[in-house]
Amino acid sequence: MGFNFRGLAFKQSMMILAAITVVFGLIFGIMSYKTQDMLNKMTVENGEETSRANVNYIDKLFNAGKLVGDDVATTLGKRKMTKAELDTFLLQSLTNARNLVPQIVAVVLAYEPGMGPETPKGEFMRLARYVDNEIKLITGGHYDDKEWYYSTRDGKTSRWQEPFIGEFVPEPIAVYTVPIFQKNKNGEEVLAGVLAIDMSIDFLKDEISSIPVSNSGYAIITSAKNVAVAYPKSIAQGKRNREIVVKEIRGNSQVDFDRQTQDSSGLFLGTVAGGEESAIYYTTIKANNWTFMVVWPIEKYLKDQSSMRKLFLVLAIGGYIIILIIILLISFRVAKPLKELAIAARKLGRGNFNVTIPQITGRDEISEFAGAFSNMLTELKDHIERQKDMKRIERELDLARNIQLSMLPGSEHDENSDDDRHELAPFLLPAKEVGGDFYDFFKIDNDHLCVVIGDVSGKGVAAALFMMVARIILRTTTKNLKSIVDAFNRTNFALAKRNKLNMFVTVWAGIIDLRTGHIDFASAGHNPPAVRHSDGSVEFIKSKAGLVMAAMEETIYKPQTYNLKKGDTLFLYTDGVTEATNSNNVLFGDNRLLATLKMGGERSTADTCTLVKKEIDNFVQDAPQFDDITMLAIKFNGIDEPVWERYEKTIDVADDNKGELKSFVEGILTPMDGAKKVQMQDAWDRYEKIVDVIPENQDILTAFVEGILAPMEGSLKSQMQINIAIDEIYSNIVKFSGATKVTLIVEVRKATLTARLTFIDNGKPYDPIKQADPDVTLPAEEREIGGLGIFIVKKTMDSVCYRRNGENNELAITKTL
Repeated sequence: MGFNFRGLAFKQSMMILAAITVVFGLIFGIMSYKTQDMLNKMTVENGEETSRANVNYIDKLFNAGKLVGDDVATTLGKRKMTKAELDTFLLQSLTNARNLVPQIVAVVLAYEPGMGPETPKGEFMRLARYVDNEIKLITGGHYDDKEWYYSTRDGKTSRWQEPFIGEFVPEPIAVYTVPIFQKNKNGEEVLAGVLAIDMSIDFLKDEISSIPVSNSGYAIITSAKNVAVAYPKSIAQGKRNREIVVKEIRGNSQVDFDRQTQDSSGLFLGTVAGGEESAIYYTTIKANNWTFMVVWPIEKYLKDQSSMRKLFLVLAIGGYIIILIIILLISFRVAKPLKELAIAARKLGRGNFNVTIPQITGRDEISEFAGAFSNMLTELKDHIERQKDMKRIERELDLARNIQLSMLPGSEHDENSDDDRHELAPFLLPAKEVGGDFYDFFKIDNDHLCVVIGDVSGKGVAAALFMMVARIILRTTTKNLKSIVDAFNRTNFALAKRNKLNMFVTVWAGIIDLRTGHIDFASAGHNPPAVRHSDGSVEFIKSKAGLVMAAMEETIYKPQTYNLKKGDTLFLYTDGVTEATNSNNVLFGDNRLLATLKMGGERSTADTCTLVKKEIDNFVQDAPQFDDITMLAIKFNGIDEPVWERYEKTIDVADDNKGELKSFVEGILTPMDGAKKVQMQDAWDRYEKIVDVIPENQDILTAFVEGILAPMEGSLKSQMQINIAIDEIYSNIVKFSGATKVTLIVEVRKATLTARLTFIDNGKPYDPIKQADPDVTLPAEEREIGGLGIFIVKKTMDSVCYRRNGENNELAITKTL
């Protein structure tokens, strides 16, 4: 198979290959971009999910410690106690604190000189400490030079101190300090001393080490001053806490990470303890202003992106090669035999009746054309040798006419395209022995019927040969490409490329979907078809006629559509119908054609064509026929029953095979559970819980929902978002509605992993959705208080809606798990 660089096959292949190259390039570029974007989003989401659960846990723990300190300081500020009373109070306070927060290891009380139970000039510091599974009282020494004391005393505000190893508690601790105010004799509040709650932070190291992080990552916690509090042993390597510093990479330099200048959470590029570059996602622990960080080494992070790009590239190259091979095979299969037949046709046109017609094997249209062409040549040679006069030529032309007509399908049975969904009838009457009109119909597949009508310029043998070539090329390309527009473009290029006689052909062709009546069609300068509707009305299809075929190689035809209704008849015709002329040079015309079709009533398609021919004859009477008359009528019957799917199984008649047919049928029918399947997919499971409106019941509702959703195995992110939504909505009901009862209805659709939560309370009318969204672009200190919780709910849920139902508020949220 040699290459002809000027041939249709090569040019066709190169054009398609160029288009595919552009498409594959775009796909690779888009997929690379999407992959990188997806990995970035996955990194952020992974960081969010890892951070959220752990930060919430740590937040709650330190908030609890803060509440303990505030309560004890408040009690101490209300009344003065003796030394014995203070000892008892401190022991009881530590016992109560550890019952709430086991990580609290000491409660420390330090008075200003003269404010404690000692002598007016003395100092007083006592602490209750948990050690060796018991609580002991310890008397302190000098403390006014300790940062935890003087920072709270001078600032007169409570605060979390930087972590340190205490003098009396020899382990890493986080200290929450609270100033104690008492009233003097004049009723003025004065600073009496400082209370400190010591919390052990050893547990954070175990917590950090147990957190699984993908891509060789790890977690780390830093204090407000960017000092490492908890970190994996793998990054310590003999370093002290203050040497494990997180730095941010900015350009070519590294600076200490300063969260005070950042948002409350985010992603940045940096290093930990001078190690390798890493992608770091951070989240603020609001209770003590510490930072929780998730760290991924950048080398592994980029390696995943690179592997995805390589995979896409390999798939693209493989697909590119396969498509190239297929294109070349199809192109040469279509073009090579047509080229050989065209060479033979040119020789025959020059009078060489000894030309050899290529022998093309197969049963497709090209082999059919080659066989018919060979038969026509043989018959013409025999008749020319036997007859030298005009009568002999007329007989040969008559034979050519028969061959021409035999090339066209006489009935749908010949084409194996007949079925109950449509009815079809053709009609062709050449003006001379052979003509240039043609029609065609064939099925592309079981549900799509292609109908064609065309008119070649000129008359006689040349028009007939051109007609046959045009029909075969159009038929072949339509079956291969399954697109009318692509077939028109390809056929036009093939015809125009070697159109030495400057002939052309008008064509109208459409592909009818026999299930719906939808038609995809194109027109190359041909008359628009007419339609007789089932209600008796008639019209021409609005059809934009493109340039005739074979005029210009680069002509591009536009796709057009039309929808037939059940009972409609599509009527295709050539200009020999509407331009039939009587003795007064009056044309039969479009209006007479429409009137004739309307008069046709419920006639069959064959009778419709006969009626139109009869009306033409009555109109022209004795005037000669100057042009070919060709018609093709198609009635769309539709179908009243669903389309059947067909399966086939062939087995040998033997005892060993008796179970194969049963298994074959069961394999087809088992997935078809019909209405029951649809019903189960649409079913919702419903659960209900009623509680009193008190803050403590929020955890009951959260546990109730988690118990329902856990078996559905949704994502951790969705569960966390639902828990946050329950928190915000229930808090709003407690604070603003004045309700006494809340009913929570949980509905789940397991088929689609969807949950719907409806909160019903008997409080006053209150629609939280109408509240304006907060401006989250402003710094936290500049925002107005309120609205952030409901804003988060609206952003994270699939839908949020409210209604006032009688005396109740109903707020419903929906989330896909």
